[in-house]
Amino acid sequence: MDKKALFKFSYGVYVVSATDGERTGACVVNTGLQLTSDPYQVMVAINKENNTCSVVQNAGHFALAVLSEKATMELVGRFGFKSSADIDKYEGLKTETSSLFDPYTPEGACAVLSCVVVNTLDVGTHILFVGEVTDAKVLTADKPMTYEYYHTVLRGKTPPKASAYVEGADASEQPAAGSGDGKLHHFRCMVCGYVYETELTELPDDFTCPMCGVGKDKFEQVD
Repeated sequence: MDKKALFKFSYGVYVVSATDGERTGACVVNTGLQLTSDPYQVMVAINKENNTCSVVQNAGHFALAVLSEKATMELVGRFGFKSSADIDKYEGLKTETSSLFDPYTPEGACAVLSCVVVNTLDVGTHILFVGEVTDAKVLTADKPMTYEYYHTVLRGKTPPKASAYVEGADASEQPAAGSGDGKLHHFRCMVCGYVYETELTELPDDFTCPMCGVGKDKFEQVD
């Protein structure tokens, strides 16, 4: 079976977030879509291993921010490659709350929806949350980011916990480790934490992170 056939489906890029009174969770999802118009209902799929999944389950509501083409890779990396259990993803960002008191950032977003969970479905690795939209707001006139734009223009990678992840499908073509001083050196991505090991003493100018797609300027040498 050629799993790449599934790449022919259209996806967007969203940040789903919630607070249950004790914890706050937020993560990037690509499987968000409108289900019905009467009542207005949307669906999001969240990996069970994501901290955000249990927060949404406990809260019974969520905010869904639609990312625009102006969203930076740093923003995507923060919400897509780090865990809310480890960091405050909204630290340093302009943050607002939805009508249901869930946090969201208008930075890099073109719209936001407030949703009450009315149904859930366990599909194995993910939970599908059906949310009835109680409020919606257009933030900017910017174009919403599609998953194709994220991959082809921003050169972004698919997180392993994403619904559309296929192992090895978007592996980065990195330079061979060699032509250095014979010692192994490690460079860490400041966006997603990926560590690249190489004999090179400096990363090439066209180097990109195989996990989150940012360039050489977002890497720091750690030894």
